[in-house]
Amino acid sequence: MQVASERYIRPSVPVRVAEAIQKVIVENGLKPGDKIPSERTLAATLSASRASVREAVSMLETLGLLQVEVGRGAFVAEPATFAPQDRWRFHADYSLKEIYEYRRAVEPVALSMAARRFSPPDVAALRQSAEALADAARERNSVKAAEQDTIFHSMIYDQCGNRLLQEMHDRLEAAIQGSQWVPMVIVEMMTDTAHEHMQVVLALEAGRIEAACSALVHHIERAAYRCGIAELGSWPPGQPVTVTPGLHAPTADNDGANK
Repeated sequence: MQVASERYIRPSVPVRVAEAIQKVIVENGLKPGDKIPSERTLAATLSASRASVREAVSMLETLGLLQVEVGRGAFVAEPATFAPQDRWRFHADYSLKEIYEYRRAVEPVALSMAARRFSPPDVAALRQSAEALADAARERNSVKAAEQDTIFHSMIYDQCGNRLLQEMHDRLEAAIQGSQWVPMVIVEMMTDTAHEHMQVVLALEAGRIEAACSALVHHIERAAYRCGIAELGSWPPGQPVTVTPGLHAPTADNDGANK
């Protein structure tokens, strides 16, 4: 049986194109406010489909690296000039808070199912993703960090074994990815995301499924907080679970967890 980890060996096409666009910006000495080549030109230069270029530009815009102006094109964005919610592109369908509330209610359920199906290579792949995200955070590379964030959360749904949850995730994939990426507008906080992912991994490695789910809830709540959403208004609250490698019993950062 193919393990979920095998699907994530290579970056997706839009991620590869996004990295290539970043290289074009650097090699051409483009500065904030400068226009990048057109979609048609980028597709020809990068030997990519226009759809892939469009997805890559959308990703870079969500991460605050590009500013897209209708009818004018895409421009290199000024660094650190956007708040995360400024990058939310799905206002017509859902608020960012609604997506976080949905994720907080559903994703821990998917994890509780997936945790019983994860093979050792799957858990190792989750660890590898968390470590790669930490590396990207140290390098301040939000594209690579966003890629690893997507990999981590997608593996949970891939292995949950529930087709309805998987179908709903697929239908909402763009909005869910957007909610994962917009906090990375604040580059300095990407290390928090990596740490929170690792707490989920450590709990899984210790065989503590409830602790892993609580750590995931805490992560989603903290991601929302980084976007300026102070409270999701759902119950029960997530707990910042800390698991020490080599120990089976996780400890909580406050008195309310794991009792």
